[in-house]
Formats: sequence, structure tokens, C-alpha cells
Amino acid sequence: MLQMLFVILLLEGFITISVEILTIRQLLPFFGGSVVITSIIIGIFLLFLALGYWRGGSYQQDFFKQLRQNFTFSMLWIGIGLSYTLIAGFYFITTYQAKFPFLLSLSLYLLLVLAPIVYWLGQTIPLTTNLFNQQQRVSHISGRALFLSTIGSFLGALLTSLLLFQYVGVAWTVVINCALLLMLIIYIGGHSELSWLQGLSLLLAFLFIMILNVDAENVQFKRTNSYANYQVIESIEFNKLFQINQSSSSQLTADKKGFPYIEFIRNLLFEQLNVQYKTILVIGAGGFTLTARGKNHNEVTYVDIDPDIKNLAETYFLHQPIEGSFVGEDARSYLKRSTGMFDVILSDVYSNKATIPPSLLTVEYFQAMANHLNPGGLLIVNIIASPLFRDDYARIVFNSIHAVFPYCALIPLNWQYPGANMIYVCPKTVADQRIYRDDSNTATLDFFKSHQNQ
Repeated sequence: MLQMLFVILLLEGFITISVEILTIRQLLPFFGGSVVITSIIIGIFLLFLALGYWRGGSYQQDFFKQLRQNFTFSMLWIGIGLSYTLIAGFYFITTYQAKFPFLLSLSLYLLLVLAPIVYWLGQTIPLTTNLFNQQQRVSHISGRALFLSTIGSFLGALLTSLLLFQYVGVAWTVVINCALLLMLIIYIGGHSELSWLQGLSLLLAFLFIMILNVDAENVQFKRTNSYANYQVIESIEFNKLFQINQSSSSQLTADKKGFPYIEFIRNLLFEQLNVQYKTILVIGAGGFTLTARGKNHNEVTYVDIDPDIKNLAETYFLHQPIEGSFVGEDARSYLKRSTGMFDVILSDVYSNKATIPPSLLTVEYFQAMANHLNPGGLLIVNIIASPLFRDDYARIVFNSIHAVFPYCALIPLNWQYPGANMIYVCPKTVADQRIYRDDSNTATLDFFKSHQNQ
């Protein structure tokens, strides 16, 4: 009996934390991974975990039967509720059809899917404490139970992100958690009168969960891991799209041209400014399309947080080795660690759709890039925002960039609202606070000086 309780508590702790990490990961392509989103997920998780503790402590009998029932409901909710298919459908209905506000859609999903799972699993510790030898002290029983559950949570936190996501993918991680719950249901079945018909129904439900998750992932994605879902879509116009977390990260035409904003940047650097034999840093690799048609004799370094993206792009998108070198590392970490200096830095980083990770929009981030620019170097930033600064986001991003780079050419590639590609082109130049006044105006003289220098 004691060994059984140890197994139940260890696996419950593993699954509970794994479900939290799975929720954060599965919602990333739709809601992003900002601190605000993550804190809401963690808040709902903790609230219903506490409610589960309270409810589990109120049962007086049939402890094994209640555990089996909770594990059965949890398996079904995890297998269906955390599947990419259901999340994508839920997001489409609530956001595009029902026009729910962003945070309302997120909260509704968490209350319908995550909350019940955590509520049921949270009952496990108080339920199992009733099954220990009651002659022992309450503190001894609860200490043992919490210790085992927390050890399971520790293993779930590490193994889910470091091993399962990376080596078997997100869909199989969902299935593995359901398999562990199925194992627990069968394991305690002898104590809760599990009939053969119930067992068969559970096996059929598990088979459905496997098909819903694994088959759907194999059809849609080339790979899923801790960072993203990767798709390659080929259109009838012979264009290929490299999609990362629902966002069309890169395009490649038959003559190896990328999206218009990439071609604009490429033309600016290699044609108009004739950048040659220089060092270029690209933060945010995407499909490596900036140099798909060559790097114009420049030394190009790509940095992206996902180490797998190079192999994925070469295998499924470019069908050739990338032009340049690659570093799989977080951008802020790379800028802090690296001593390299560059003539051009391009920042083009998105975690999903039009969302840039918040840490890559701060003054400190722009200052870190400035520290890696050679004198007279050039920073180029691709921002999707309102070209007429109609919202706080567009205005504050503008202020943040200009706090470090006082002189930037800003080129909107279109004038759509709420978001258009806005290309900031910022030379590394010291700010000059002088202005022209009616009583002190050297504009004409300065104009001729500037043309003389040319």
C-alpha cells in the first residue's frame, strides 16, 4: 500500500507541473509568452490548485474511487483540452467570430480547461493522506505527501521542457501525461472496482487522444519543441512560407526573394548603401531569407533562441545550407556574452504573429546592440505597429529606440492600422541638442557645409 501511495504522489506531482508548462507552451502561438500572459496562467493554476486541496480534504470515504474518478476526468481534459486542434478552434471562435477581448478569451480558456484539471489533480494529496497509517502524526503524513508530490513536480518541470518537448515534441508530451494517468487509473483499479467495460472505454479514449494530438501534429507541423511550432506551406504561386507559431516568419519565391520588408532591407544594405566586406548581425533568424540570394561578400551572423531552427530551415524551407553562421542562443544572453563588433545589426524578432518578446523592446536591449556596433554602424529594426502612432505601443517603442539612437529614418512599408511593417534605420551617432531659432539660424550655412562634405 505504501509503495502505491508513493507512486501516486510522485506521478501526480509530475503531471500537475507538466500540465502547467504544457498550457504555457500550447498557448504561446496564440496569446504569446509575455510576463502578463504567464502570470495569468500561473495565477489560475494556483487558485484552482488551492481549491482542489480544500475539496480533497473534505472527503470522508471511497478515497480510491475518488482518485480514479479525478484521474479519469483529468486524462480526458488534458488529452482533448490541451490538444492543438481544440486550442486553435477555441481561439478562432472566441477571437475572430465572437470578437472577445484578448484577455477575456485567454481567461475563458483557462477556466474551462486548465482550472478543472488542476482542481481534480489538486485533490490527490489530501485524499492520499487518508490512506497512510493513521497512527502516525499528521505532520509526518502531510510532510511525506508534500515531499513526494514536490519531487514529482521538480522532475515534471525539468523533464517536460528539457527532454519531452525537445525530443518527442509537444503532442507526444500531452499523450505521455495521459498515459501516466491511465497507468494510475489501472494501478488503483483493484481498490476502486474498475470493470472491464470501464477499462476498455479508457483504452479507447486514450487511443482517441493519441490520434487527436499526434496525428494532427504530424499533419500540420514539421516539428514542435519548447520554442515553437514549425510549418512550411507551399502556395500555388510557387511561394513557400516558413511559419513559426502561427506567424508567417519568412517567404521564399521561386527566385529566392523574401517578404517585401526583407527585400527592402536587402536592397537598402546591398544596393543603395553598397554594404560589402562588413560584419552583419541578424537577431531573429526566421527562414534566413536575408541572405538566401547571397550575402554580398559580408560576414553574416544569425542569432536565434531556438538551436533547431537552422536545421529546420535548411531541410524543409531553403533546401540548401544557410548563407552565414548561426548561433542558437537568447538574444540578450548573446549580446551580454559576446565581444564581437558589427557594422550592421538587424533586429527582427517575433514570438508569434505580431508580438515581439518584451525583453527585446527595452532601452537596455537597444543599448546592448549599440554597444556592439562599430563607430558609424547601423541599426535596423523591424517593428509591426501603427505607422501614425495611434496607440501607446507604437509611441513607446519609438521613444525606447530614440532614447539610445537619437537619429533614425523611419520608413513605413504601408499605412495600415493597427499594424504595418515600420523599418527603423538608425546610425550610431551622438545626439546634438542644437536647434534653429528665428534669432539664431545657421540653417543655410549648415546646408552648404553638409553638401561640401559630400
